[in-house]
Amino acid sequence: MLDPVLPIAFYLLFGYLFKVYFKDNSKELIEFIIYFSLPAIVFNKIYQLELSFEIFKLIIMFNIIILLNLVLAYFFAKFLKLEKKLFATFLIVATFGNTSFIGFSYIDAFYGQDYVVYALIYDLFGSFLLLVSLGMIIINWGSGQYVNFKSITKSVLYFPPIIMFFITIFAKFFTVPTFILNTTETLGATLVPLAMVAIGMKLQIKNIFYKLKEVISAMFLKMFIVPILVYFAFLFFYNIEDTWSKVTIIEAAMPPMTMAVVLAIKGGLDETFAINALVLGVLSSLLTVTGFYYFLM
Repeated sequence: MLDPVLPIAFYLLFGYLFKVYFKDNSKELIEFIIYFSLPAIVFNKIYQLELSFEIFKLIIMFNIIILLNLVLAYFFAKFLKLEKKLFATFLIVATFGNTSFIGFSYIDAFYGQDYVVYALIYDLFGSFLLLVSLGMIIINWGSGQYVNFKSITKSVLYFPPIIMFFITIFAKFFTVPTFILNTTETLGATLVPLAMVAIGMKLQIKNIFYKLKEVISAMFLKMFIVPILVYFAFLFFYNIEDTWSKVTIIEAAMPPMTMAVVLAIKGGLDETFAINALVLGVLSSLLTVTGFYYFLM
């Protein structure tokens, strides 16, 4: 029953043990993913995808889900009466899900690589774009820093998967040799194991009880309430039996985003809270995301 998620758990454990007994190579692994694995998946999946108005509608819908998540996170944080820095950190970890590294891993394990394209669109044109725009505004507000819109724009335009997206759109006018598609497919297949090993290396157990009530509140909202709301919305507006619908709900149930936590830490927010939410979120997802998968079967 747990066969799809067992490899993910194994990769996480392998990464954690490697860090404990050898060293933390997560930085190098994540750089390889960002510069090779993710662009390869973007090219391989987008090149073979027929771009249509339906894709645009999906992007709008994905952004609405994330913005709804943000609004709910705001009211949760207000109810908990959090101070400014923790308030901003709560918004970041409770809103932006790990729709790439962990999301792709779960979608690949549950539904196969053909459906990773929906997770890819969700991540690139939903999670990532909102994180480096609205998310950075929240981070700068929480830490009292100036909002640098020029830097935000550069981070979007220079992000390797975004660059590869535009290259792929241009390449769609031509016939790409089969060996290139095969090469990008092979490179893209490295994302799941490398991402999970890298996340495993980032796990820290020592601060597991730090602000536990607030961490659990953030995870409960992000990983349970939001996907349940998306599920009921899909019951009303879409066919819940369609695999892309299930993929969207699973993506909405992802734990806190690794990149969001990194940016929050760099921005001067509550580092221990952010890391704790990431650790508990990843570990909890082995049960919660798997639970949603079997619920949707």
